Amino acid sequence: MKKSKLSSNATKYLLQYSKLSVVFIMLKSSDAVCEVVYTNVEPDVELTDGSSSFYVDLNNDLAADFHFYVRYASYGGYYTSGGIYYIPEHHNYKLRVFTDGIDLTGNSLAGSLFAYGTTFSVGYKALPYALEINLLINSSLNFIGWHSQTMAYSTESFGFTYYGGNWYPEKLDHYLGVRFKDTDENTYYGWIRCDVKDEGHTLVIKDYAYESEPDNPIVAGDTVHYIGINSIENTIEATVYSFGRDIYILTETFQNTEVIICNLNGQEIIRNILQSKNELINMSNYPAGIYLVTLLNCGKRYDKKIFIE
Repeated sequence: MKKSKLSSNATKYLLQYSKLSVVFIMLKSSDAVCEVVYTNVEPDVELTDGSSSFYVDLNNDLAADFHFYVRYASYGGYYTSGGIYYIPEHHNYKLRVFTDGIDLTGNSLAGSLFAYGTTFSVGYKALPYALEINLLINSSLNFIGWHSQTMAYSTESFGFTYYGGNWYPEKLDHYLGVRFKDTDENTYYGWIRCDVKDEGHTLVIKDYAYESEPDNPIVAGDTVHYIGINSIENTIEATVYSFGRDIYILTETFQNTEVIICNLNGQEIIRNILQSKNELINMSNYPAGIYLVTLLNCGKRYDKKIFIE
């Protein structure tokens, strides 16, 4: 299934962000190459009104995968039907995301369906999840392929306020779990990091990433390949842990073993050769957070995620 190609205007809009920082992180083993493709949206895109929209092209092929926009409507006045009635002013905000050019087996978002209405007339809304960091995105999540889905909404009418969506009223640094197909029908998993603020009136798009190996899961927020969720296994006997601001590496296989440490932005910050079977690496010069420690030795490897306080 082919993705929908962008219109000329949308293509121009997307190309305005051609300076997006795209990071390719490759981790090699003796029998596999895996990669996470990460794009940092610089500056962050902020959508606040009905004319605002933004296209996300996860694999950078100039074909839209997902399309975001904020919809706002306000109206009120009189009408006549056997009398004169006043319609109170009506305000309606919706943060919506479109799974461009797809059906149920193509591009989709991890989410749930919300039923509304009466027994005789029931409607449904597709509501994408607001995922926490480090949540695994794979086929075990419920993916919905509806073309139009609502992250957050609020409606004020007749003195009542109706609101909802998994992103309402505010979610900061949460993730959309996404699934999309390329032109060869391969399926990929990824994430898009967003903020929803102002009780659903403002959407901020910060960055996104996808796992380049078809059908491979990805962890929300991850920009480096997560070894623990695929077929690559640790083949170096080692123990790696953190305490305070230090990383401890214990391994009998230390000779000619290289240690690489990357942050969650996919940046390699340390690369050294181990000098002993008991190694300590101080991280005082780096911010708190999650890091990936990789050991490499003659085609063998070990990977471990650790947290620095």
